[in-house]
Amino acid sequence: MDRDWAERLRRDDPAALEEIMDAYGAYAARIIAAFLGRTLPPEDMEEVLSDVFVNLWNSRKRLRGEVKPYLAAIARNAARQRLRQYRAEAPLPEDETLPDPAPLPEQAAERRERDRAVRSAVEELDPADRELFLRFYYLGQTVEEIAAVTGRNPSTLKSRLRRGREKLKRDLTEKGVC
Repeated sequence: MDRDWAERLRRDDPAALEEIMDAYGAYAARIIAAFLGRTLPPEDMEEVLSDVFVNLWNSRKRLRGEVKPYLAAIARNAARQRLRQYRAEAPLPEDETLPDPAPLPEQAAERRERDRAVRSAVEELDPADRELFLRFYYLGQTVEEIAAVTGRNPSTLKSRLRRGREKLKRDLTEKGVC
């Protein structure tokens, strides 16, 4: 059915777009909600959803293969674009003083000590786990991205992250850091 819809879209059949909206509207909305969460009001999320289907219609001539993955990419990109455009505007309270962002000297010293201990504990991990931690926590890669690069199963990576966090917690607790 997906390939039939793609072909009908390429032939400028608006009924195909309506059928796709009925079939995949909730799917696209879930993708958008996953990216936007509670950041935007529901009206804005609905607007993003309508933009997704407008983009699908406007790019229908380039559509090859199945509609669902193409629609997912459009929804993901539209949600990311809306997040980039969104600027939360909350006024600063006038009667409150803002906290000084600079830490006190003893707080800075404690933070440096804690950072050294964490760095040391991560260095003590075996090389595969250390690479996983650095990719996930330092480089900000997702488990799926790490799996694609390393060729490992995402479930295995999640388990290794969990066990590594537990080991780090034990080590840091023994050293009195946390």
